[in-house]
Amino acid sequence: MSAPGHWVDRAVAVGGGHGLSRSLKALSAIADEVVAVVTVADDGGSSGRLRRDLDVLPPGDLRMAVTALAHRSRLAEVVGYRFPKGELGGHSLGNLILVALQDLHGGDLVAALDELSMHLGVAGRVLPCTTDQVTLCASSAAGGVRGQAAIAGTARLRRVWLSPPAPAATPDAITAIAEAELIVLGPGSLYTSLLPNLLVPGISSALQQASAPVLLVANLREQPGETEGMSLVDHLDVLADHAPEVRIDGLLAHDGPHPSGPGRVLVASDPRIAEHVEVVHTVDLVDGRDGHDPDALARALVDLYHQLR
Repeated sequence: MSAPGHWVDRAVAVGGGHGLSRSLKALSAIADEVVAVVTVADDGGSSGRLRRDLDVLPPGDLRMAVTALAHRSRLAEVVGYRFPKGELGGHSLGNLILVALQDLHGGDLVAALDELSMHLGVAGRVLPCTTDQVTLCASSAAGGVRGQAAIAGTARLRRVWLSPPAPAATPDAITAIAEAELIVLGPGSLYTSLLPNLLVPGISSALQQASAPVLLVANLREQPGETEGMSLVDHLDVLADHAPEVRIDGLLAHDGPHPSGPGRVLVASDPRIAEHVEVVHTVDLVDGRDGHDPDALARALVDLYHQLR
């Protein structure tokens, strides 16, 4: 069964990493224009190297969002190419292109993203949640942790925050949220992909004031390390604790064959979920590769949106 046709003009997805890419692919099937609001807290891999060497914002999550929305698939494949060895080993070509475009635009990351999106035929935009340099920090049962990559591998996290605190939100991201007809949070790593966006005060305020429904796409399973041992209601508790002003109008969760892979499957059976969100929609969301299927996700987002209306 194919995904429904375009039925909404503007949609916004907030997050980072591979989970955000799934939401963007789903939204591109049902919305005329999709805007991604993306975390810039990454400090691992190619992004971390470029950040340390060139003092730029990490491009990796931004590049993945652009290629997820690209209509020119072959060019997107080239942009996603990763060098296998040598001095460039581990670097994505798209990361290098984004850094080069930013330099050519006088340091303007938003302009660089807009140009790359134009070349790839993106019907929408990809925007950083902030253009300030930020570091993700955390406290855990074992002590303090600094940096997104280290936090991702740390269990029993207690709290995360950005340093310096209260970075300025990207103005165009605030505008996109205000103009959206549908807003999707997740899926993606709770502490290292979703929360770094919500910890930017301007982003959380915009979500609070948005006229569009805000839908949360639940992860399929706990993540070894940062959400190890956490249930779905635990995820909602953490979101409410860190970003209490951000409302969640509807929750979309998987209900079907158990996905394989490490970590306990997250299910929406706990009655305490009602303390956080009134409308819960469950459906089989898993694709053949054990992730969120974009077509199934698109149909489910439409169904949940209609329930809220």
